[in-house]
Amino acid sequence: MRFDHVPARTVRFWAWLDSSVTWTLAIPPFAAGFLRLLYRINGWLGGESAPPAFGSIQLFFVCLSGVLISLWVVVRLVYPSGQLAFADAIGRAFVAVLIAYFLIFTDAPRVLALFVFTELAGTVGQLAAVLRRPPPA
Repeated sequence: MRFDHVPARTVRFWAWLDSSVTWTLAIPPFAAGFLRLLYRINGWLGGESAPPAFGSIQLFFVCLSGVLISLWVVVRLVYPSGQLAFADAIGRAFVAVLIAYFLIFTDAPRVLALFVFTELAGTVGQLAAVLRRPPPA
C-alpha cells in the first residue's frame, strides 16, 4: 500500500486539532480544569455537572495520557507522513469504539459522545486521504 500521496496538510490538520485538547491534559492544573469543563458541558446535556473526586493516581493517568498523545501530535507535525495518517485513523477508530463501549455499558458522562464524533471525523478524513487513488507515478 502506498502512502506518499497523502498531503502533509491532512496529517498536520488532525495533529493540530488533537493538540487543542491533549496539551491541556499533560499539565495537572490544566487537566483538572479541562475535566471540570467537560463535566460542566455534561451537566448542560442532562448528566452530572461536577466531576467525581480524583485521587492522585487518576490524575496521573490523565496527565500520562496527555503526555503520550501530545508526543504523538508532535511526531505527526514534524513527520507528516501518510503512514502516520493511516496509523492515526486506525487508532481513532479504536478510540471511538472504546468510548462508545463506555457510553453503552457504563455510566460514563454523556459528553464523551462528542469525542466519538471527533474521532470518527478524524478516521474518515484521514482514511479518505490514504485510500484516495494516488496519481500515476
